[in-house]
Amino acid sequence: MEKSRRKELSYNYAHSHREMGVYRILNTRNGKSFVGSAMNLNGVWDKNKFIMNMGGHMNKELQADWKTYGEEAFQYEILELIKPQEDFVLDASDLEKYKKILPDLEKKWMEKLSPYGEQGYHKQK
Repeated sequence: MEKSRRKELSYNYAHSHREMGVYRILNTRNGKSFVGSAMNLNGVWDKNKFIMNMGGHMNKELQADWKTYGEEAFQYEILELIKPQEDFVLDASDLEKYKKILPDLEKKWMEKLSPYGEQGYHKQK
């Protein structure tokens, strides 16, 4: 591939919008949920599957159910997307703005779904 074409593709990728927001991993066998947020929703499911298949997920209860029920018992859902501004350009200041939005969105979904105890994989604080 030509160097100029490679440079163009690299630039376009770096300046493209990645879906950001809140997601849920749902155990379809017992109804328990794991709620999280990410700057790259397209990659977070693959990342979580990889980690759980390796046996090292930070949430030990979710990890145990993954081992017991298998991947086919879990489904990935996007709960809410952050809508980028029209002039979205992926630079450090934009990323910081969007990163600050995620905790509030995640908190909203945690309150809405209450994924604690029998309903989820989170511990109530």
